Amino acid sequence: MVGLLGLLRFKWTYLIVGVILGGIGLFTFLSAHPSKAVEIDGTESKYIEVTKNGSYDRNELNLQGDSNTYTLDKNTFHPTLPDEVYKGGKMQIWIDEGTTTIIAIALYDENDKNPTKYTTAVYDNPATETSTSQGAGIFLGVLGAIFLVVFGLWFVLGSRRPAGLTVAGGPIMGMPLAVPQSPSQPGSSPGVSPDGKWYWDGQQWRNVSADGRFRWDGTQWVEMGTTYAARGAPPPPAATPTG
Repeated sequence: MVGLLGLLRFKWTYLIVGVILGGIGLFTFLSAHPSKAVEIDGTESKYIEVTKNGSYDRNELNLQGDSNTYTLDKNTFHPTLPDEVYKGGKMQIWIDEGTTTIIAIALYDENDKNPTKYTTAVYDNPATETSTSQGAGIFLGVLGAIFLVVFGLWFVLGSRRPAGLTVAGGPIMGMPLAVPQSPSQPGSSPGVSPDGKWYWDGQQWRNVSADGRFRWDGTQWVEMGTTYAARGAPPPPAATPTG
C-alpha cells in the first residue's frame, strides 16, 4: 500500500491511471446491457459464506456435477435468504447470462418440496443491470478525468521556472552560492533539511529555490516534486541558499 501511494509522487502516474480508469469506464458504459436470466437446476454440494476483513463479502454455491462456483450477495434478495440451506437439497438458480452471479434462487424443504423463490432487483427488473453498469462506467470515467486534470495542472505549473533561476539550455541567471562540501553519509536518504532550504542528494547538500519548488542538481534547477525529510544526513550549511 505504501509503495502504491509512493507512485503518486510522480506526475506521470496520474496520466497512466487516468487513461486506464477512463478506458475501463468507457468500456463498462458501452457494454452495459439488461440482465438475462438463465435457469439452472441442481443439488447443493457446498454453500458457504465468505468474509473479508471481518465483514460479509458474498456467498458461494457449488452444485453436484457442476464445476462452476456461483456467487450471490444475500443482502440483495427478497424475501430474506436463510443463512443456511439443506445439505444435498434440491434447488434452482437463475444466473445473469455470461456470468456466475446468482440473481434468483428457489430453495426446497427437507423433502425437496414446497419451493420458495428469492429474487433480486436485477431479476425483477432486467433494465436495472443496464443503469447500474452505466453508473459504474460514469463513475470510473469521472475518476479518470480527475487524475488527468491533476496531471495537466502539474505538467503546466511544473513547467514554469521561478524568476532568476537557471533554465536548462538557457542563460545563467541567479546562480546559487557555492555550498561547502559535506562528507558522504552511508545509509542516508535524500530529502530536504528541516528548514526546507536545502536538499540532501545522498552525497552533499544542494540549494533549494526560495519558493521551495526547485532544487539545484549541480548544473541546473530541477523540479522538486513530493519530497520528504532527509535522514542520516549531516547538518546543512549555515549559509543562505540563494544570493
